[in-house]
Amino acid sequence: MRSMKFFRVPMAVSVFFFFTLLWMANPASVLCKVTQTAVVATVAADYSSAAHSVISVEPAGGPRTVQNDLLPTLISDITVSAYENFFYRIERFQADNVTKFDIANPSVPVWQFSTLDSGETGSGNPYGLYFVNSQKAYLLRYGKSKAWIVNPSAAAQSEFKIGELDLSAYADDDGIPEMNSAAIAEGKLFVTLQRLDQNNGWLPSHTAYVAVFDTATDTEITVCSACAANNGGVKGIALPIRNIGAIQYLEENSSIYVQGVGDYGSSWSGRDPEYSGGIVRIDPDTYAVSMILDDGDADNHPYGNISGMSIVSADKGYFAGYDGWGDNTLYEFNPSDGTVRGIANEALRNKNIAGMESGAYADENGMLWVCNQTDAEVVILDTSDNSIDETISTNLNPVRVVFTTEGEPDSGSEADTDSGGGGGGCFLNTLF
Repeated sequence: MRSMKFFRVPMAVSVFFFFTLLWMANPASVLCKVTQTAVVATVAADYSSAAHSVISVEPAGGPRTVQNDLLPTLISDITVSAYENFFYRIERFQADNVTKFDIANPSVPVWQFSTLDSGETGSGNPYGLYFVNSQKAYLLRYGKSKAWIVNPSAAAQSEFKIGELDLSAYADDDGIPEMNSAAIAEGKLFVTLQRLDQNNGWLPSHTAYVAVFDTATDTEITVCSACAANNGGVKGIALPIRNIGAIQYLEENSSIYVQGVGDYGSSWSGRDPEYSGGIVRIDPDTYAVSMILDDGDADNHPYGNISGMSIVSADKGYFAGYDGWGDNTLYEFNPSDGTVRGIANEALRNKNIAGMESGAYADENGMLWVCNQTDAEVVILDTSDNSIDETISTNLNPVRVVFTTEGEPDSGSEADTDSGGGGGGCFLNTLF
């Protein structure tokens, strides 16, 4: 009888076959668990200072852990962006800088860089970072006509800025286009341009646009040749709403949603509100625009000005209705047809709701984090039934929430919002 021979299989190969079989049985079982952490920009009620808070996303149902008043600053005009395990605190008007933090050490800066070129005068007023990957992002500068292309992984100021996007064609009489928000979808950057008239009380006197750029080449895409020829070379998407706030891409139905507030008006100037806002949908392939929710007119505006938005799914979204300074209400609506389903939760009626004008996103558990400045807290709303999962005190008033992520495989794909992205390797990815 021929003797049987046994071969020693190398350990790495054994482990590889073990995890391959495990993946075939249950692919999710070998993926890393993603850990999300919320980062909240916070501002003193009297606007004398600011800081940031860090809140654990888990456990759903609470109690979550919170660290408040991290790295205070006397600059009160701040916001935050995030990608993977890093977040970026942006000091805006007249401060003009970005500070990078690792979520593992959220009070110690990795670096701080200026958002002005050497010799550049006047505030650039940086509004946010929007990420293609860990080495490329777009920095919108509200006070200038050129956005920056930057390397978030830069080690020195000289390595930070790597290019520019020229948006001067959209400038109105004040010389700037007021770029304020962006979304990245299907290899394209969509930049909102408010085109407010700073020389006339910041009135939304001009048509708002969305400019579209190819993220591979950073060249602007002409969405309508005839429109560009008739509008002084402007290549972007003209919108039927004004004073743009949030823009959000929803991969589920390949749609981009844009919110506009119109004009709040003001009692001190005697200016009445203008209801020229609402929520529209943009097809990222054809660039067709459709009105989803109109805010009404001077005689009929049941929700006031629409001052913020978050789209959770193809048939569930939220918007903030503005009835006056510090008086906002959160509503649920259906983004597919614009049907308003009513007030999301009575605890979010007639509150000073902030942050949604920059877009707000649900966490990995389907919870929407709402900034309630009336009570200096973040309200975590369970979007499955609109119940409140937990409220978290932030000490200072919350102004924006973003999420860092750790443990997600780095696929190298682009992020669809500025609120997260891929992260560090899974065990199966790092065996060899």
